[in-house]
Amino acid sequence: MLFDVSTTYIWFGLAVLFTVAELATTTLVSIWFVAGAVGALLVSLVFDSLGLELVVFIVVSGAMLFYTRPIVAKKLLKSTPTNADMLIGKTALVVEAIAPGQPGRVSIEGLTWLAKSDKPLLVGQPCTILKIEGAALICDKQTAAASL
Repeated sequence: MLFDVSTTYIWFGLAVLFTVAELATTTLVSIWFVAGAVGALLVSLVFDSLGLELVVFIVVSGAMLFYTRPIVAKKLLKSTPTNADMLIGKTALVVEAIAPGQPGRVSIEGLTWLAKSDKPLLVGQPCTILKIEGAALICDKQTAAASL
């Protein structure tokens, strides 16, 4: 008993609270604590020891976090290709001058993009898209004539 309330009810309430918190987010933030609270709840049904229940909560939550977080993180952080990735390697036309450390803009396939380059690029100059960083295209000078 804790504050004249059975710890079973407290662990049940915490399990529900952690579940609601998990459902309210788009990422995994408290699923491990749900498991810990359920483990402590089960122990509270058999033993009347708050210390043992706390140990079970910490051990189960920690074990769940330690063993499942790397697996979950790998699945969640796996990058998925986007339509913008199809621009890599294509030719764009500079519509606003680009200098090292000073972004400009390029036009490709009818859209204007923020662009960066470590070489100066002048308006009207074709450039090749090397990669995408955030919302900016990383461009380089065009070495050979290519059609837009």
